[in-house]
This record gives sequence, structure tokens and C-alpha cells, in this order.
Amino acid sequence: MKIAQDLIKRYAFIADALHGTGGFAPLLLPNTSLAETVTYLVKYPRESTEKYARRQRMAWYRNFLQPACSRFAGYLAKKPPMRTISNPLLTEMVDDCDWRGNSMDVFWQSFVIEAKARGCMLLLVDMPREIPGDQASQIAARAFPYLVAIAPERVIDYELNERGLLRMVAFGDTLTGANGQEEPITRVYTDAEWWVQRGGTPNRGMAYDGGEHQLGVCPVLAFTESGDFPMVGSFAQIADLSRRYFNAASERDEILRAQTFSLLTYQVPPNQAGFEVSAVAEAIGTHNMLIHQGDSPVFIAPPDGPASIYSAVLEQIEETIRRIAMTVEQPTQAESGVALAIRFQELNSALTGFARRMEDLERRVFDVASRWLGINGPEAIAWARSYELADLEMEMTVLQNMQAAGFPPEVIQAQMQTIVGLQFGASDPERVNDLLDSVTSMSAEISAPTP
Repeated sequence: MKIAQDLIKRYAFIADALHGTGGFAPLLLPNTSLAETVTYLVKYPRESTEKYARRQRMAWYRNFLQPACSRFAGYLAKKPPMRTISNPLLTEMVDDCDWRGNSMDVFWQSFVIEAKARGCMLLLVDMPREIPGDQASQIAARAFPYLVAIAPERVIDYELNERGLLRMVAFGDTLTGANGQEEPITRVYTDAEWWVQRGGTPNRGMAYDGGEHQLGVCPVLAFTESGDFPMVGSFAQIADLSRRYFNAASERDEILRAQTFSLLTYQVPPNQAGFEVSAVAEAIGTHNMLIHQGDSPVFIAPPDGPASIYSAVLEQIEETIRRIAMTVEQPTQAESGVALAIRFQELNSALTGFARRMEDLERRVFDVASRWLGINGPEAIAWARSYELADLEMEMTVLQNMQAAGFPPEVIQAQMQTIVGLQFGASDPERVNDLLDSVTSMSAEISAPTP
């Protein structure tokens, strides 16, 4: 089953928006025609080729998708997963999960950014070929499973089993040849074997390298926000709006370049003879003096209406992106406390749902890794079940109002514990418990603050 080309192009477009590459960074070289330049700038119907090329050279891209996904991943990282692992090989895998020295928590943070932008990602749980005989040598040689993230736009073909899991997946890759040049290849993984071939369509007969494995499952795992592969997530809308912002900002800059400069007007009296316009135009400057008769010359400026309209449109796009990205750090002044609380609830719900998907993925990762090693998996893996993000300043105001209104001590202490949990939720659990106990042991007599 092949992914539709339109969907592959959409994944590639989202990747460009995430990393600011491709059409969001058009490179118009002197000897390159516009037809050969990949760009997301749309040409005006009445725009000349010269102006279109100039607009491409002056275009700049503001990345909204990367901060939104990074912020989302940062919220998840505030509550790292809890793991109970006794096997030394799996413990070493947690410390170095990608064969590059990155821990699993660091790897997950980068993986979440890519997955949240697209809505899905693939993950290969691979194993080195050379396996020493004893465990100590395995650890010293780093001969245990490692993870490789695979973007869905690289997928060439795939098959799902009756449970909706991958049975086979083929994806494009590159291999550096003996001459130092990269050549395209295709890597294929099934629930029984793997191979590498030249050419796009998976064909075991075209393999020049490969082998069998006894895993019983495909070592490539699919992660999606909804559970169905393939799919596009909600943050993909930010990529679409980023393209509109990219064009609107470029169009506004073109208006400013064409209309911002003021013009000097000089009214010539009807009875004045022998007036040479070209001579006066050449003589006017900041280093000399202009002599005139009758009305004095004045500067006229073009109207700011078009540029103002574009600025308003750009602000509307930014606000829409903030809503989609569930941005709550800098709320607007007109936003009520109830509306802000709803936005926090929406973000907390999205974080909880994503964390449960990631917990399921990590369990499957360790299942495949344990099959590679022929051992039992971890005893326990648990991601956070809730993310109580809230506006700390608003919660402090609620506490002060409770104190001023004379609420019972138990209610005030409960609100204080809520604030402690919000402020120190990412700290060590024992430290958080000590802080909560200190609030509980406080005197119930809390004096109301002076208004």
C-alpha cells in the first residue's frame, strides 16, 4: 500500500515549515530561472517577472511551527516518564538510545517535535550485527538496540496487519559510495526479514544486503496522534498559515518599497516662463538650497491604507496561530480569566493524550528491544497521567481573594498546595512532597493581607 503522493507532498511541506527550508528559503541564483526555484511565494496575476524575482530575494520567513512544537515538547519534558528497569542492557539503552550518546529522554524531545508537527512519525528499533558473547562485552561494544526516527514523507510502501500495526515498510535513504557521492537506496523491513536495494519498488530479488530476524514483528513502529497511520495532525494548520504569512509579509514589504518614499512637489506659477524642470530636479538635495517663487514646495506621501491593511491581516494570522498552538504564555489584554482557564484545560488535555500515545510507543519500543536481546522487558513504564498547567499569577490572585474573604483554613491550604504543585511540579517528587507537607503543617490561622 503506497501513501498518496499528495500526502507525501504535504508531509514534505510541513517539514519545510518546521525547519524553514525548501520553499520557505528560496535560493534565486544569478543564473537560475524562476521556474527552477522552489518557493512558496505566489506570483501576482499582474506581477512582472522582474518584480516577482525581486520579491523572492527580499522575502523572509518567520517560523511559527518550530516554537509551537518545541513548547509542546517542553511541557511534556517537565514530567519525564518513570521507568523501572533491572536489565543492564536496557539500562544502557536508556542512557544511549540512538548510538550517538543521547539519552532516551533527549531523543524523545526531538522526536515529539517532529511528530507533533506532522501528526505521525515512524521509529526503527534496529540492532547491531556483531554481538559479543558476554554481557560485559556487549555493553562495552554498545551491542544493544538503537532507535532511528523516520519521517513519513520518506515512506515508499507499507503494509498493515489485522491489528493496524506495520507488517512491512519501505522507505528511501541515501548511501555514500566509494567515490564519496550519495546514491539513493531503499530499506525494507518486514515481520520476518530486512533488506537494502537500489530502486524504489520493494523487491527481494533486487537486494544487495539483508537478512532474517526472529522478532515476529516488524521492527519499524508507527506513532500517530489518532492511532491510524498515516494521518496529519492539528498543528499542520500552522504550516498553512505560515505560508500565508510568508506571502503577506512579502507583499507588504513590496508595497513599502514601492510607496514609502515621499515625493517633492513644486508648483510652477502660470506666468513663470523659462522654467526648466530637469534642472531643478537635479539640483534639489540636502546639500544645497532651493529658491522658489509663490507657493513653497511640499513633500507628499502615498496613503498608508494598503500597508495598514496588510499589517492588520498579519496580526490576525498571528492570533489564529496562537489559538491553534494553544499558546497561553502571553494572553491578550481583553481575554477573560475564564477564557484563559479554558485554554489551559485544552492544552492539558492535549498533553495528556499525547503522553499516553508516547507511553504506548515506548512500551512497544522496549518490547522489540527485548525481542532483539531475548530477555524480559522493563518492569514498569509510566508517562504522566495529567499536566496541571495553569496561570500561576491568576492562582496567586485567587489565594489572596480567599484570604481576604475569610475562607476556612482548609480551603486556603488546599489552594496553597495547588500553587506549590504548579511551581515545583518538575522538581524531585520527594522534594515536592516535603513542600506540600510544610504547607499542611502550617498554622491554620492565616491573616488576611492588607488591601
